[in-house]
Amino acid sequence: MSSSYSIKGYVTGLERRLEGVPRPPRYVFKAGSVVGFLGLWWFFVRAGVLGFDLISTPPEALSALVGHVAGEPMTDGGESLYVHSYYTLYRVSLGLGLAVALAIPLGLLNGWSASANRYVQPAFELLRPIPPVAWVPIALIAFSSDLLSIVWVVFVGAFFPLLINTIEGVRSIDEEYVRAVRSLGGSDWELLRHVILPAALPSIVTGTMISVGIGWIAVVAAEMLSGNYGIGYITYQAYRLMQTETVIVGIITLGTYGAVSSYAVSAIGDRLTDWNADGEAR
Repeated sequence: MSSSYSIKGYVTGLERRLEGVPRPPRYVFKAGSVVGFLGLWWFFVRAGVLGFDLISTPPEALSALVGHVAGEPMTDGGESLYVHSYYTLYRVSLGLGLAVALAIPLGLLNGWSASANRYVQPAFELLRPIPPVAWVPIALIAFSSDLLSIVWVVFVGAFFPLLINTIEGVRSIDEEYVRAVRSLGGSDWELLRHVILPAALPSIVTGTMISVGIGWIAVVAAEMLSGNYGIGYITYQAYRLMQTETVIVGIITLGTYGAVSSYAVSAIGDRLTDWNADGEAR
């Protein structure tokens, strides 16, 4: 107990001494974290830690990234980074769009209607734990094209997180709001528009952000096993040829696209839920 109190007192004293010291802007800490990561990466490669000596250094990866951004082909066929990005972005957009279009209405219905949930929930619970990658062989057999099979894998991966979050958002609505609308003579449409959707919207935004992340994971896994184009495909092919610079370029590209799409969903969610004082959607 005495040691814990002494540590607490030391921390408190240190905080008091630092109260008057101006703190650096937040971007300084962000830049420092990036520099620290690059420094560790360079050290691991040079020191050969855990086989990192087989991986390109940050300057080599940056040089390859600049070349591919400038239009240097990534494959023997002459396809550039932009061609593979187009295929991946198109597949992700289709899969996520279908998931949003189906998961939100079904989630609203199952969250509000006990009878609908009673019949549909068992099937959802049976399919939900299946990893998206496990659908790849079925998709390759069932669909006639690589596009449909990859879109299906993305759809399955993104569908269930959004569905579950929408259902839980509807179920969390306070019954007093529902009774208030009913007592004022409100219709089902007015109840949906003024109570159910606003109350469930933070959960829907959260589910969408989760679905976007899983959608990117699913498309990479599907492209590694199917298709002749895409960032996931070219990254896997580069791994097979031990072209680590191209592998790192693919990873950076995927991370950038994933971060931008997540930020876009977050920004839209913040705009739609600016009334949410608790910041549940953030």
